[in-house]
Amino acid sequence: MAVPIPAIDAIIASAIDQRIFPGAVVLVARDAEILHIAAYGTMTYDPPGNDPVTPATIYDIASLTKVFTATAALLLYDRGSIDLAAPVQAYLPRFRARDVTVWHLLTHTSGLDLRLSMLRRAGREGLLAAAYSALPVRPPGSSVAYTNINSFLLGEIVAAVYGQPLDRAIDELVCRPLKLQHTGFRPDPALIAHIAPTEFDREWRGCLVHGVVHDESAYALGGVAGHAGLFSIASDLWTFCRAWLPAGSNHHPAPLLKPTTLTLAITNQTPELAQACGLGWMIDRPNFMGSAPRGSYGHTGFTGPALVIVPHDRLIIIVLSNRVHPQRSVPRHHAVTAAIVAAALDSMPVQCSLPDPQSG
Repeated sequence: MAVPIPAIDAIIASAIDQRIFPGAVVLVARDAEILHIAAYGTMTYDPPGNDPVTPATIYDIASLTKVFTATAALLLYDRGSIDLAAPVQAYLPRFRARDVTVWHLLTHTSGLDLRLSMLRRAGREGLLAAAYSALPVRPPGSSVAYTNINSFLLGEIVAAVYGQPLDRAIDELVCRPLKLQHTGFRPDPALIAHIAPTEFDREWRGCLVHGVVHDESAYALGGVAGHAGLFSIASDLWTFCRAWLPAGSNHHPAPLLKPTTLTLAITNQTPELAQACGLGWMIDRPNFMGSAPRGSYGHTGFTGPALVIVPHDRLIIIVLSNRVHPQRSVPRHHAVTAAIVAAALDSMPVQCSLPDPQSG
């Protein structure tokens, strides 16, 4: 049974007072047990639309989409349909860079530096042409540089290999097996009252972005892309994260991935480089993980969401917000997430080892 964690309540109340975001949902779980789930604030600051946030409020999860895309790619790897060491050209013949591999895309070490959002006015075909023509500005594998093009191309590979559009591929490979009923691209307009709006886009779309993807390039691509476009709720993300916990619980759901693949994905694949990356996951990032123990992994999104998994404690922390409402600003939400992680860890019961009565 979930019991409120007062420190988290205070952290979120302060963030709302500081207008870091108008509202949020926080879920903390230990594997199958939800320890804390609460909704705070409102969907917007001012009417109309300033309805209270609920645990079922739907958020644009922005770059958390990348982890779903990576999961789909790794499922295809488990099936023998994708070779992580293969060049991207093997799956996308139009792609020009010969030395960039699937592994480089998953670890953000491709050396590609094309800013997709700058191409939003080029339309779908123009954006695709630019992405396929991109060449590395650094030798692949030499450095970690987090860019959308990596996950975009990975999504294109998933769609090509699976033989279906990416939204259908992620739904059939990831969402349906996990019974994620409120996660998907291009949500039904009938759900608009339950979706937190994001930004007033005065520069390009000329309106409040609400119920459609905030990311400009994903919007230009029709709302579906490997790097952005998914909408979800906290409980669905909890279920997704449970599938990413290493085996070890009687309540663990049927695994999506082979244990060896899951271990590979959550292990630092860039130990010689400045930032730690797994396959699709950020590892040991104190800017949003705070005091989480070494080996923790997670991801963030531009619109405000974050996932943190602490495998040592089998702890899952989910924070959903629309911090870009009404306008994007300096990203202060990472510090909020880090504080929530610390509060969640502090609330965990201390585990001690009793002496073996047979010894001594």
